Amino acid sequence: MPNIIGSFDGEYAFLSNFYDSPIVVEGICYPTVEHAFQAYKTLSHEERLDIASSITPGIAKRKGRKVSLRADWEQIKNGVMEFCLRKKFMEDSELKEKLLATENAILVEGNTWNDTYWGVCNGVGKNTLGQLLMKIREEIRKGLSNE
Repeated sequence: MPNIIGSFDGEYAFLSNFYDSPIVVEGICYPTVEHAFQAYKTLSHEERLDIASSITPGIAKRKGRKVSLRADWEQIKNGVMEFCLRKKFMEDSELKEKLLATENAILVEGNTWNDTYWGVCNGVGKNTLGQLLMKIREEIRKGLSNE
């Protein structure tokens, strides 16, 4: 039976997009992946700066629901998420080690807020976030073994 990490809190809070892990994209520093992801829903530099300055990732998420949505968002959102996650885990050696320490666990973004696209709620969901994290973990592992 494989090990399953079923929620991104407590010991595994670092897997959450709300985890404090600053990343810089196009010269803007975002406090969390959530901030950056929400900012990229728009092409407006002003709206991106406003989201980046949000005090919490929850506020950034709420602002992201109100931005002038870019026309191609549905086509690029997975790529944006993957890009942000790569920056988070590839540029921070401590987070990279923590991700590798999950070994072969199945990473499931279990939630109670009915997100069945990025996670799983009540046993239902695509778990896109978990899938991306496992993909990046495997790429890091292969990269380390090739050095």
